[in-house]
Amino acid sequence: MIKLKRTPLYVFSILAAVIFLYPLLYSFFASLKDNVEIYNNSVFSLPDIWRWNNYKMALVDANISRAILNSFIYAIPGTFLCLVLSLMVAFVLSRYKLRMNGFLYNYFAIGLMIPVFSLMIPISKVVGALHLFNSYPLMIVLYGVFEMPLAIFLITGYMKGISKELDESAIIDGCGPIRMLFRIIAPLTMPAVSTAGILSFFDIYNDLVWNVILVSDQNMNNISMALMSFVGQQGSSQLGPTFAGIMLTIVPTIVVYLLFQERVEKGLSAGAVKE
Repeated sequence: MIKLKRTPLYVFSILAAVIFLYPLLYSFFASLKDNVEIYNNSVFSLPDIWRWNNYKMALVDANISRAILNSFIYAIPGTFLCLVLSLMVAFVLSRYKLRMNGFLYNYFAIGLMIPVFSLMIPISKVVGALHLFNSYPLMIVLYGVFEMPLAIFLITGYMKGISKELDESAIIDGCGPIRMLFRIIAPLTMPAVSTAGILSFFDIYNDLVWNVILVSDQNMNNISMALMSFVGQQGSSQLGPTFAGIMLTIVPTIVVYLLFQERVEKGLSAGAVKE
C-alpha cells in the first residue's frame, strides 16, 4: 500500500526529470552537429560526425573560457562579500534589541521590492562621474551589495531561531561579538548561509544587465555577455558552435550547484540546535 501511494510521486519525479533534462540533452546533441543535421534529423539522434571542433570554435571565437573566468571573478568575491556583510547585519538585527532594528530590517526588505531597472540610470551616472567603468572591484562591490537584501532576509530569519542562551554562555566565557558571530553563531546558521550563497552566486554568475551597462572591455565580459555577443555574430549561420557555447556556460553552473548542494546538507546537520 505504501508503494502504491508513492507511485504518483515517482511518476511526477520522472516527468519532471524528463522536462528538465530535455533542453540539456538537446543542446548537447545539437552542439556536435551541423545545421543540416539539426534541422533535418530527430531531436535525440546521434550526430553522423561528432564535431568536437564546434567547442573549439566556441572557445576561440566567443572567448568563452575568458568569460567563464570573469564570471567566477565576479561571482566568488561578490558572494563572499555579500555573505560576510549580511552575516554581520543579521547578527545585529537578530541578537541585539535596538530601537532601529525594525526600521533597518524593513529598509533591507524594501531592497527586495526595488526593480533593478529603476537603478540603472542613477548608478551608471555615478559610475561615470567617478570614472569607474570597466573596473573589477566596482563590479564585485556592486554585485555583493545588490545581493545583500535577500541574504539578510534569509539569514536573519534563521538566526532568530537560534537560542540566545548561547550568547549568554559565550559572554560569560569572555567571548566578544565578532568572535561570537564567526565562531559560534555563523556555523549554526550554515543552512541559511549556504542557501543565500547559492542564490547569490548564480544571480551574479548569470547577470547580464550590469555587465552590459558598466563594462565595455570585451576582456571583462562575463558569460552571459559573451554568449549574447557570440549568438549575435553567428545568427543562424552555424548553430553547432552556438549550442557548444551554451553547453560551456551550463556545465560550470551544474558543477558549482552540486558542490554547494553537498555543503547545504552538511550545514543542515551541523546547524541543528536542540532546545
